[in-house]
Amino acid sequence: MSVTSPPHPPRPSGLIDQDELEALVEALIEEARQRARRRRRRNGACILLAVLAGGGLYFGLDRGGGSSTAAPAAKASSGAAAAARNPGERWGQSHGPGGGPAYAVAVAPSAAQDVYLGTEGGVFRSTNGGRSWTSAGLVQPRSPFSGAGTTGVTSLAVDPRSPMTVYAGLKVYDGPNGVGGATYREAVYKSTDGGQTWRPLGLAGQPVAISPTDPPTVYAATGGLPGTSRLFRSTDGGRSWQRTDLGPPSTYPYRWALAFDPLTPATVYAAMGRVFESSDGGSTWRAVGVPARYGEVTAIAIDPQHPQTVYAGADAGVIKSLDGGRSWHMVNAGMPHGSDRWYGRVTALHVDPRNSRTLYASTICAGVFKSTDGGRRWSPANAGLEPQCGWTYSLAFDPRAPQTIYAAGHTRAVLKSIDGGTHWQVTNKGVSLSSVSSLAVDPENPRTVYASTRALGLFKSADGGADWRPLAPGHKLVEGVALDPSDPRNILMTATNGIVRSSDAGRTWTEATFGARPVAVVAISGKTVYAGTAGDGLFGSTDGGHSWRGLGPPGTHVQALAIGPGDPAVVYAGVWGSARGGLYTSTDGGNSWQRLTTALKIDVTAVVLDPRNPQTVYIGTGGGAGAVFKSTDGGATWEPESTGLRIRMKVVTVSGGVRWITEAVGVAALAIDPAHPNTLYAATRGSGVFRSTDAGKSWHSLNAGLTVHDVRALALDATSRTLYAGTAGRGVVGLRTGT
Repeated sequence: MSVTSPPHPPRPSGLIDQDELEALVEALIEEARQRARRRRRRNGACILLAVLAGGGLYFGLDRGGGSSTAAPAAKASSGAAAAARNPGERWGQSHGPGGGPAYAVAVAPSAAQDVYLGTEGGVFRSTNGGRSWTSAGLVQPRSPFSGAGTTGVTSLAVDPRSPMTVYAGLKVYDGPNGVGGATYREAVYKSTDGGQTWRPLGLAGQPVAISPTDPPTVYAATGGLPGTSRLFRSTDGGRSWQRTDLGPPSTYPYRWALAFDPLTPATVYAAMGRVFESSDGGSTWRAVGVPARYGEVTAIAIDPQHPQTVYAGADAGVIKSLDGGRSWHMVNAGMPHGSDRWYGRVTALHVDPRNSRTLYASTICAGVFKSTDGGRRWSPANAGLEPQCGWTYSLAFDPRAPQTIYAAGHTRAVLKSIDGGTHWQVTNKGVSLSSVSSLAVDPENPRTVYASTRALGLFKSADGGADWRPLAPGHKLVEGVALDPSDPRNILMTATNGIVRSSDAGRTWTEATFGARPVAVVAISGKTVYAGTAGDGLFGSTDGGHSWRGLGPPGTHVQALAIGPGDPAVVYAGVWGSARGGLYTSTDGGNSWQRLTTALKIDVTAVVLDPRNPQTVYIGTGGGAGAVFKSTDGGATWEPESTGLRIRMKVVTVSGGVRWITEAVGVAALAIDPAHPNTLYAATRGSGVFRSTDAGKSWHSLNAGLTVHDVRALALDATSRTLYAGTAGRGVVGLRTGT
């Protein structure tokens, strides 16, 4: 340490007296102390900034909303270890792309601005009429093997007197049942503080409805298969339940509906495969005869001005009774009809309380329909909804303004109409449940990120993931996206109808003459483009995607691609499936191929090249014997690099015994730091993200703050400061790296 003494007047040559010497020493000591204090303040400020940058990350320093919840306990330990090694590194909260599977929506009868949404990611709540949403709990760990739509909140009911009191039905996938089906757990939960806390009510079922009586009666359905379901009710807010005397309904509990007579609330109609009526609030029931030709009845509604007029939704469409259910006739003109009986099934009905001639019906394949003449004629009300066969919309209405309707759907979470269903607008800000299959970062602008979300399409963020906007509307099932590193305005994406390209950063798009093949992955370098398909092999283009040709032998399902830096004729193709799986390479643009992993017998799911030494190649596999392999000679020889990438799994044998096995994790994506090529990242389908700082020799989890551990895509920005991860069911998250 060098210390500069304070200035002092010169003295004549000679000895310095003792007092002056002591004063000089004291001045030097004080100066050293002051310098030490300044260093400590600077260091403290740097540490504080690092913690803020990492802990608040990114994406706008945690702007609220989204689906942030505590990570599963089993996963948290590895994330905590990573955080201990690098205190400032923590994944941020997802801010999109918005959307994802939603199953139920409910408006608080006493406060119309309070809306609840039941989703695959738990409950969300809006206090401003759907303009923005925040997580309201009941989030369950997502299994990487469960698939979409197998876990979540599938039913909601809000207390008519208190907007803070809500009942939710949670359905959790438990795995295959051994006979070709699946097993689930169901539970009813209650919150009295708007979703801040929840408590189970001791009933394995789904809430169906809450009566408008005082005090209200809560109804819930239990059971599994048709014929085993039962209806329960509670008059004390769920503390105790009584089984109602209905007999075994013929349908599943999540296809039940109740309707209350607005003039005599003790009169209740129940649609449960068959139709039942109770005049004493559910203590006793009588069967209402509905002709068998109409099929299973799963929706019910009462005319609020003429309670003897009852509507029911069935396999055949909408039926109507004018005498309290004694006789029925079809009111189906304009409703969809298909050869499959499921096509026209009506799953929800609603009658406008201010104009009972206006009705709404949700169908299982054709979206929402509306009638303004008491059901005689129906017309579609789908502008903006994009209905899909096999999925139905759950509807909720503003009780004070029935023209305001909310629709919960399978892909975009929630939409809203303020004109009675004439037009619908997406209103899912804060609901980040999209599944991201690929990511790309603009090499010239590190805050510009592209994300493909399969069913939701392609999205772009210009601010590092804080906000997202959809690109190329109308193009769905977007599996992959790629940017030209020499000109990032050139973008390719895969879609339902093949490949779509843009030369202006996504403002306009044109379809490439590729054909309707299922494309899994694309790669681009200048005018050279490669496209790997899911079943038809590899294709190439040398004119930017205008014309294509088949490139021959690399298997049928091409899962990963990498183009040689500086030489687009060099390409690596990772192939999945059968005896032809592995890594292939071509040095002449695909005219000839060499299989590089014959001895390994692996499926290759990811491939990256060292940008400074392209002879160094890393590949990720589906797991098993090894997760990551490395070659330093262009693929001639390979070494397993999976230390730290193994998991211990519990296996139940056919005889009921238990054994433990250790296997390598399945790697979905790899990323290499261009500024520090010894640093790599691996995304896995169930164990989160791992990092190696020694060129793959050892790996450590990087999961602090990561709320879902099924990660499908990775991208590192050009500054090597932000790592983006595309998750299965929680959108895009970002992490400030320590490099």
